[in-house]
Amino acid sequence: MKVFVSSSQRIVSPWNEPVSEVQVLGRSLSVLMSEEFERAGLTLVNSPPKDEVYLLVSDRTWITSAAMEAFLGCAQPGQQLQVTHPLWLEMTGALQDWKSEGLYEVALMPSGVEPTFEGLNPVVVDLNIDERDAPAEHPALAHAMPEKLPFTDACVHQIDHWTHVLRANWMAISSTFAREGRAFARKNLFSKAIGFLWLLLKTRSFSRWKFARTLSQVPKSANIHPTAVVELSVIGEGAEIGPYAVIRGSVIGDGVKIEEHAVVNASVLGSKARVGKRGTANLSVLYPEAFISAGAGHQACVFGRKCFVAWGVTTFDLSFGDPIKVRQHGQRVSSNTHFLGSAVGHRARIGGEVSLGYGVEVPNDATLVGHADRVMRHWEDGASPHRVVDGVARSVPKKD
Repeated sequence: MKVFVSSSQRIVSPWNEPVSEVQVLGRSLSVLMSEEFERAGLTLVNSPPKDEVYLLVSDRTWITSAAMEAFLGCAQPGQQLQVTHPLWLEMTGALQDWKSEGLYEVALMPSGVEPTFEGLNPVVVDLNIDERDAPAEHPALAHAMPEKLPFTDACVHQIDHWTHVLRANWMAISSTFAREGRAFARKNLFSKAIGFLWLLLKTRSFSRWKFARTLSQVPKSANIHPTAVVELSVIGEGAEIGPYAVIRGSVIGDGVKIEEHAVVNASVLGSKARVGKRGTANLSVLYPEAFISAGAGHQACVFGRKCFVAWGVTTFDLSFGDPIKVRQHGQRVSSNTHFLGSAVGHRARIGGEVSLGYGVEVPNDATLVGHADRVMRHWEDGASPHRVVDGVARSVPKKD
């Protein structure tokens, strides 16, 4: 079957670029979707077919091959994909511009019909969702954590906001684990035994940590220090990982540099991105050539192409009050989550000691520096100790 991708004209802030260019698993959405179409056995065409039934997908829709196969297995021409699973809608629905709840821009089009999502009938698709308990956290964080998480290799999500770039990448990592797990489960007992034996021979140990390292994809061109920890991750060609760095459940692009003592967890780093000494990227996305230094630890953030984040920058990511608000369509609206970092534009530069509030956007090409009053620029004579006040180191009078 052929598949045609329609243009939504969607522009995603703060990067102000077409939605087809947002990064998922280290490449643009359009490139990733081409791979998913091929995995599903579909042929991508540049114009809608005139004389045959075809699949229509908008350019703002991320959907895995398993979800496409589930849809095509139950849809009739003239029907559009809809998901009604309550947990799925709760966990993924925030900020999506749906015409109807759970109705995605994926449709099976009748022969000779123009590519439009108007006037189609919904068909509810079973995504084969496994509801799993969320990891236990400190009681102070309980309000920000769901009790259950959906787990499946059949995923679909529309990219209508920068927060969706985060969510799509998290879901893409999770769905990859689900796909590999279900592929293993479908094997017969003999094939499973052979696979386990191969893994055991390759690992030469029953240690779960060594198994996690063995299950990573690491090319020969990658330069990984012997003390670094790499578990359940995909490492790109020519990547460099320094001493005592820790990489878990992440996708690391070609030419990425992760310096000593840095931590990358459940994150996606685009080609030639860099995490400086003792830097942290947790549940974050770095566009190609982004550079983040050590700070208070960056969580649930998206860093744009060629941006630079200096040492000592803090990105707040946890609200203890109401759900975090973000900008959408010119208004501040709820993101439906208490856990969310920031979005940094392409080529933006953020200086030391800057603090970014949760849910904020830094525009493309911006330069943001810290408060100058705390930076000593002049020294005033007098007995020490001195204190910096309005940029001047002044003698602190002794108390009687």
